[in-house]
Amino acid sequence: MEALWQRTGDPLGDFIRLVLLLEEVLERLGAPKEDTLGAKLRSGAVEAFFQSYPDGPILRERLWRLVELRNAVLHERAEVPPWAFPEGKALVARLLAALERQRFYSREEWAARMAFLEAPAPPTPQAFPEVIPPEKARAPEAKERPPGAWKTLPLPKRPLGRRVLPLPRRRVP
Repeated sequence: MEALWQRTGDPLGDFIRLVLLLEEVLERLGAPKEDTLGAKLRSGAVEAFFQSYPDGPILRERLWRLVELRNAVLHERAEVPPWAFPEGKALVARLLAALERQRFYSREEWAARMAFLEAPAPPTPQAFPEVIPPEKARAPEAKERPPGAWKTLPLPKRPLGRRVLPLPRRRVP
């Protein structure tokens, strides 16, 4: 688990690691592992924890906002906003502190998770695009192609109009 909790400086990667840490925290509270993140947040054990925790409903609403952002990032390919990691870090740190006090985490596990949250962000990795000048941009010649690449599909032996399609067998009312 040590490699999983190291920050890379990539906003998307660090945000996904933060969400995975949130998911781990919810599973430690008793949420089923096979559920989605939203279902874990709504599970009975997690709800009971939020009801017993001071400011639990406010914390749960802020976590819902983080889950909705995670869904937008993963499913709609939205960009990770700059506020996402700092706010998520504060929420998960509060949860981790509460769970460590209740002995859900050992001291070593808690220290490793908190080190991930408190680590300074490394610089964002820079992309190095390879620029191909127009005079070098060309399609590969036949002798450069690997053998078996770009085979053409065989033509069907029967024309499409003469193919028989099976009719569905059902009663017409």
